[in-house]
Amino acid sequence: MTDTRIHTVDQLLDVLDRVVSASGRGDRSDASAAEYWSGLLTTPGHPLATQLPDEALVDWEQRGLLGELDGARVLDVGCGAGRNTRWFAGQGAIVDGIDLAEDLLDRLRPDMPGAVTLTTTDVLRDPLPERAYDVVYDSGCFHHIAPHRRITYLQRVLPLVRPGGRFGIVTFAAERMEAPSDLDVVATGDTYGGMAFSLDDLRTIFAGLTPIELRAVRADPPDRADRADRPGTFAADFLNAALFTRPPTQAA
Repeated sequence: MTDTRIHTVDQLLDVLDRVVSASGRGDRSDASAAEYWSGLLTTPGHPLATQLPDEALVDWEQRGLLGELDGARVLDVGCGAGRNTRWFAGQGAIVDGIDLAEDLLDRLRPDMPGAVTLTTTDVLRDPLPERAYDVVYDSGCFHHIAPHRRITYLQRVLPLVRPGGRFGIVTFAAERMEAPSDLDVVATGDTYGGMAFSLDDLRTIFAGLTPIELRAVRADPPDRADRADRPGTFAADFLNAALFTRPPTQAA
């Protein structure tokens, strides 16, 4: 952008993008972070280098809170190494997984179920799929988006939830970890490795949807990891989970 006076919202957002990109960590929600994410998600021993699905996701399915997944259309936002994408497909869903890390997605495609489509996508800037989904799920993408771009996320992602559909999200938990304030991030451009949200934060930010359940991620029941028919889940204690629905009569 040229050095002109700011007089539009888009110009303001672009300027703030530049502040974040110029910080030491850079903008981890931008395509420039693709190599960073590919490396992190394939580092042996890293907590995210796992194929286990999220604890809350499995629990919601077992309690019938996600609706019928067999044949459902699902969008996995920031799908990373595809652990939740693969789990959704295992429930019979038709899944679109989107992520910045092109190299990682290229490596995943050959081993993904046929019902999965993986697309390299910047959720804030690239064209998104032109369809409504029964479930839109975000595990760990939202908390890496700078505060000024949450508006963009809400405007682009939430309309993809069909009326009566579900939106699920897992984020860093403000109740259990220190995180920068929005003012700190906007002033410095440093996202500090991710922002954290309380359950009240999530309820407020996604107020356009109807809450079904907001809770902390819980440790696996003792019997789950020891039984082949009930494999373990990703159950980190520094995370919050929230599940919402779009009212059946609510327009996108």
